[in-house]
Amino acid sequence: MFRRNISILSLLTLLVLFTAVSCTRIPDRAGAWRVEVGPPGNEFYQIPSETVSQDIPPSEELLRVVQTFAPSYTRVTDWKKIDENRYWIRSSAGWENYDYTIYTNGTIEDICYRNDSTKTREKAYYLLIKDSKKPVSSEEVPRKALETIRVLFPDSEPSDTWLVSTFAGKRYLIVVEGMAFYARPDGQIQSARFTNSGALEENYPNTSDESEIIAQIMAEAKELLPEEVLDKFNIDNQIARIKSRPVAANTPFRFIIMGDSRSNPEFWAAELKHIAALRPRPAFVVNSGDLVARGLVKEYAEYYVPPLLDFDIPYLIAIGNHDYGYRRKALEFRYLFGENSLNYFFDYGNYRFVVVDNVSKVQPLSETVKWLDNTLSATPENYHKIVIAHSPFGNVEKWRYHVMDRQYSAAFGDLMVKHRVDHVFFGHIHAYSTATLNGVDYTVSGGGGAGLHDRFGPDGNVHHYIICDVLKDGSMKQQVVRFYHDEKE
Repeated sequence: MFRRNISILSLLTLLVLFTAVSCTRIPDRAGAWRVEVGPPGNEFYQIPSETVSQDIPPSEELLRVVQTFAPSYTRVTDWKKIDENRYWIRSSAGWENYDYTIYTNGTIEDICYRNDSTKTREKAYYLLIKDSKKPVSSEEVPRKALETIRVLFPDSEPSDTWLVSTFAGKRYLIVVEGMAFYARPDGQIQSARFTNSGALEENYPNTSDESEIIAQIMAEAKELLPEEVLDKFNIDNQIARIKSRPVAANTPFRFIIMGDSRSNPEFWAAELKHIAALRPRPAFVVNSGDLVARGLVKEYAEYYVPPLLDFDIPYLIAIGNHDYGYRRKALEFRYLFGENSLNYFFDYGNYRFVVVDNVSKVQPLSETVKWLDNTLSATPENYHKIVIAHSPFGNVEKWRYHVMDRQYSAAFGDLMVKHRVDHVFFGHIHAYSTATLNGVDYTVSGGGGAGLHDRFGPDGNVHHYIICDVLKDGSMKQQVVRFYHDEKE
């Protein structure tokens, strides 16, 4: 009997161990991406221009590319070596300039036209007027434009060709190998950019009748975002779902932090599937913003919503500067996520999570500062405090190169210290970076899919999200889930 009891005890022990192991899972792949999981922390920071030799001029090959694209503007008036692999080159004629961002191998990253006399600027992601693309055949596209593009892509034909309306007039929009070129009717290439970096982003037309555009936005929203979608994505409903499964103080739970998931549909879908497969299951996810490219209703309906329809974990968001839509009013955003989706908070366990809008113009930042102060002041005693906003406040020096508003940076930063906030999460900078200032821990997590920044080293310049595990003692343990694309897939 004694041996039998030992045997049963051993089996029970093995079962418990097996259950614990089987319930802890982070998949090592996500579609075409290999996954690596590491501990938190990345203090690395290096300004790219300080790591390269500035006195090495662009090669003759790069100058020939510039000459091919703007033969009447061959006088290079300025250049700068951006990093080891890229140059910025300007060619000018009178008041007119063409600015090229070009790789040392001759690949163009960006072309922008400027006329300082007429104050005209043609940059790909600010150019295209919404719903103006008219498909045309390659035969209808100016021959000069196609011949110029063929210099870069001698073996490729256009995948899409349109006649479009832009803020600079009619243009031919030509897509070849993921690169979009805007050409004048005479065939001159005016601007270009990679399609996954905003070249096809649409903009509302300029009009003196704002009410007309707002009416169009609301009509489109009602058509593309039906009631059942609104019910699922409404922030109040998401918080209600979280509260329907409460946890007591000092009870472990898990949540996810991520940000800047726009402009990368394949990765966006794979990332969500990876999060859904985690064990233990997260109680919720918070995205720090930049969900879509321009904040258009169509983008929410076609990009953001579909992969989340079958995602059964509450998903919360902070509004990003790419999300606020028409004239920073967040009309489209609030239609989908509800009127309480800009500044809000909720409690879970003994943690208070505060989500802050520091990018839109719906409410003055001075009012947001007051709201944040009051919300943190009213936090129950012995609660931990987590703040999530899109743009870094600007109080951390290494992030100041890319913040939305510096006027209120000090005010926001002072509140973090005043209320002894445990951790502040940002997006906006497309990287992973950490800092501690005046006793407050800060993390930038903007690696959800958008094009990466290049200042934060191999552990920072990477697509990622963060697993946050709250432990029994109330402390928070983090793991960084990094994704590396497998070109063989």
